[in-house]
Amino acid sequence: MYNILGIGKSGLKSSQYKLDAVADNLANVNTNGYKSKEVSFQELLNNEDINAGSKSGVGKINFQQGNFVESPFDYHMAINGNGFFGVYDGEGNLMLTRNGGFHKNLDGTISDDNGYPLVVDYLVPLEEWGNDRVNITANGDIVSANNETDVLGKIILYYPENLDSLISLGEGRYLPSGEVPLYDSIENEEIFGNIEQHYLEASNADITKSFVDMITTQRSYSLSAKAVQTTDEMMNIINGIKR
Repeated sequence: MYNILGIGKSGLKSSQYKLDAVADNLANVNTNGYKSKEVSFQELLNNEDINAGSKSGVGKINFQQGNFVESPFDYHMAINGNGFFGVYDGEGNLMLTRNGGFHKNLDGTISDDNGYPLVVDYLVPLEEWGNDRVNITANGDIVSANNETDVLGKIILYYPENLDSLISLGEGRYLPSGEVPLYDSIENEEIFGNIEQHYLEASNADITKSFVDMITTQRSYSLSAKAVQTTDEMMNIINGIKR
């Protein structure tokens, strides 16, 4: 009986974990550059190789490139191939993202919609850029639309040696691991994809698949809950007979 309760409990925890991942995918279907979470299940066995339940975890993040959507804004970009944009949080920590929805603020700084500044190697001070439109080349050079020989700065891309080492921070942002080499497009330009100006990379979360996963996982949760309830009722009956 206790083994059945344990199996039911592990089933509930596994289903809840997957529901959390599915909910995150659904919530970010329209988040530019978001990468969907994939949950795997593993059977638990005791010493006698008897089923003892299951466990789940985010097996991996699906880093497959999403579709590109056109945008009229100069600082909207997508990366065609390997690479992540770098942004800084309020404490100066580097975060990586595929969301290229940036804009130039009134003070001249370039940031995303959350106010996180984009990592740029500035060759000309921001205050000297003026209000002219800019062109962004495939290798990240930011040049004045009025004078294309005037390189104002260069957007730096990043790529970890192991994608699975990235720590998800939510909303398509990731924290690089300090234990895994992190390459940048200044010293290792050949391993990076091209920047496409006037495009945004859409989320790669599949809304249809996510809804199917949600329905099947909810049913699995209900079955596990029913198994626990039924076992508990049987144990109460047995305990009543013993008295």
